Amino acid sequence: MYLEEVGTKNAQTIIFLHGAGMSGWVWQKQIEYFKDYHCLIPDLPGHGKSHEPLLSLRDCAEKVAEIIETRADKKVNVVGHSLGAKVVIELLSIKPELVDHAIIVSALCRPMKIMSWSNRLWVYKLSSWLCQYKKVLQLLSKLYQFPDQFYQQNFIKDARRLTAGDLQNIYDIVYQNLKLPQGLPNVKTSVLAMAGAKEPMAMRQSVKDLAVALPNSKGILVRGAKHTLPWAEIELFNKIIRSWIEDGHLESDLVYEV
Repeated sequence: MYLEEVGTKNAQTIIFLHGAGMSGWVWQKQIEYFKDYHCLIPDLPGHGKSHEPLLSLRDCAEKVAEIIETRADKKVNVVGHSLGAKVVIELLSIKPELVDHAIIVSALCRPMKIMSWSNRLWVYKLSSWLCQYKKVLQLLSKLYQFPDQFYQQNFIKDARRLTAGDLQNIYDIVYQNLKLPQGLPNVKTSVLAMAGAKEPMAMRQSVKDLAVALPNSKGILVRGAKHTLPWAEIELFNKIIRSWIEDGHLESDLVYEV
C-alpha cells in the first residue's frame, strides 16, 4: 500500500485515511498544518498509487494496523473521512491498543434510500463514462468545494481511473457494511465522531450511533458543513483535530453535540 510520510519524525503520529474515490492528496492542507506531527498518509487499496484491490474494510484496517506497527513508535492518532472513517471503526474493533485518539468523520452506519436506489450496474457504467469528460469533472469539483487547482486536478485524475466495477465494489464495501462491529463497547480509545450538519439525516444519526457505541467518545455536528467538511472548512476542521488530540476541548459556536 502506497504511503507518504511527512512532518516531524520523532513527534507523535497522525495517520490520515481518505474517502472513497480519492487518495492521500485530499489531506494536503492537513499535512501543511500538522508539520509539528509525524504524519502518515496512505492511499487505501484500490485508490491512488496503491495497486492492490479494495477487498474489505477488515483488509484495509489490517493493512493500516501494519503501517502503524512498522512506522510509529507508540500509539497513534487516526483521522478518517467517509471510507477512511469506516476503516477507522474497523481498526478500533481489531486493534484498539494502537490508537490513542480517533476522529471519525462522516461514517455512514445507517441505510440511505438514495444509495439503495443507485445500486444499479447502469448507474455505475453511466458514472464511469461521464467521468471521462473533463467538463463534467470540473463541475463536480466545484460542487465538492475543493479549495484550489491542486485538489481539482488530483480529483479529476482519480475520478478518471474509476471503472463501473470499481464503483460497484466501493458501494458494496462502504454502503452495505452498515452494522457496527462487535467489541466497540470495550474500546477505551478517545474517539470523536463528527459530520456536517447539512449532511443527510442518516449520516447525522450515524454520529449519534457511534457516540453511543463507543464509551469514551463524543459525537458532534458542524453547523453549515457538508460531506466536504475536511477540505471545505479547512481552518475549523484542523482546529477541531488539534483540539481533540491535544486537550479534548472543542471551543467553537459552530460545533454542537448530538
